[in-house]
Amino acid sequence: MIELHSSHPAKDQVRFIVDGFRDRTLPKEQWTHEAHLVTSLWFFSNHTEYEAISYLRSGIITFNFQKGGKNTPTDGYHETMTLFWCRIICDFVEVNKNMSLSELCQSFLGSEQASRDFPFRYYSRDLLLSVKARAIWVEPDLRQLD
Repeated sequence: MIELHSSHPAKDQVRFIVDGFRDRTLPKEQWTHEAHLVTSLWFFSNHTEYEAISYLRSGIITFNFQKGGKNTPTDGYHETMTLFWCRIICDFVEVNKNMSLSELCQSFLGSEQASRDFPFRYYSRDLLLSVKARAIWVEPDLRQLD
């Protein structure tokens, strides 16, 4: 099992997660919130903003399907959540472009921004968990993204 909660995610751990995501060999139980974040950090460190979003969007949908998950109006891929995290992570990578990938992972995973509940600072539960927000991007209703 990969330990992403440690203070230093090793380069090979990050690579294992990203490669497993890309080739769909990462065990489903290891596709955690932290694994999503690390994968996003890698894509935004290695691709342009729009390339990273494209790879992540299609990759998450395909990964979910291949691992037996469903992408429905109430389960699986979530467009607003994905694009929210993409925006947060893209901004983080841009501000910290002098950091190595390991440093980016350590710093981001150790920050309040990595919290599962972080999107709820911007969105009400009703809006973020709605079918509409799952299907298409919706603007935050509590606080604007900077």
